[in-house]
Amino acid sequence: MKKLLLVLFLAAGTAMGQTAYVASEALLQSMPEYQTAQQEIQKLAESLQADDKKAETNAREKMAIIQKRVQELSKTAADQAAFDKEIKPLEEQAKAIETELVNSKKSAEKRLLEMQQKLMGPITLKLNKAIEKVSLAKGYKMVIDITAVAFATEETNISKDVALELGIPIPEE
Repeated sequence: MKKLLLVLFLAAGTAMGQTAYVASEALLQSMPEYQTAQQEIQKLAESLQADDKKAETNAREKMAIIQKRVQELSKTAADQAAFDKEIKPLEEQAKAIETELVNSKKSAEKRLLEMQQKLMGPITLKLNKAIEKVSLAKGYKMVIDITAVAFATEETNISKDVALELGIPIPEE
């Protein structure tokens, strides 16, 4: 039993000696490509938000017209059956307006997500390749993000080396 614990302890110590950490988010935010991508994403988000406000305003105006028509029908309808018959198309119009608005919002969210993936994917890949290159050069078999580290010595921090590999300023952690 003591031998098994000793082997496990030695294996854990060896694995920990082959582990480094990196401040990937700080590195990512220090990359010029990241700043450019964020600006493009922000522009699209603002444009989509403006379109969304226009669609909401348009929907409110259409709904107000429908509500006014419903009020008129409630005053002029001869009986409940006539009212129900005439209100049915108005209810369908209201549902169509609501569906159109929901679909418009979903479409905008999808476009924004696609843009984020298109722009951020290559940047994240570039960062990951730099982390991999530095890790292999330093003999580390595993690199974890600083957010998952409770304690580590500074010599296992490869953030500065990765920053140098990327040619970016060394980020403050």
